[in-house]
Amino acid sequence: MNSHKHARLTAKGRALLVSRVLNEGWTMSAASEAAGVSKRTGFKWLARFKAEGAAGPADRSSRPKRSPRALTAQKQAQLEDLRRRRWPLWRIAEQAGCGVATVSRCMKRWDCPD
Repeated sequence: MNSHKHARLTAKGRALLVSRVLNEGWTMSAASEAAGVSKRTGFKWLARFKAEGAAGPADRSSRPKRSPRALTAQKQAQLEDLRRRRWPLWRIAEQAGCGVATVSRCMKRWDCPD
C-alpha cells in the first residue's frame, strides 16, 4: 500500500523512529522531532511495533472492518428493480428510506441506466 502524498513518515521512516528509540537510546522527543511528527505519534508507532513486531509500522487500510448500515442484498435488488422501471432517483430514495446519494452510488456500481 502506498502512503498518501501528505504523510510525514513512510513505513521505513516509522521503523527508523522506533529503531532510534529502542536501539540507539534516543528520547521519544528527539526521535519524533527528527522525524517531523509529534511525540504522541511517535509513541503510537512504538506501541504498534511492540504489539505487532516488524509488521506494526507498515501501512494499513483505512477501510472500515464492518459497515452495519450497509444496504442488504434484498434492498439493493429492490433499488435496482425500481431504477430499471425508470423511476427517478429521488423517488427511489424516498421509497427506500435512504439518501439520493446512496441510490446514485448503487446505480453507478451496477451500471444502471441514468
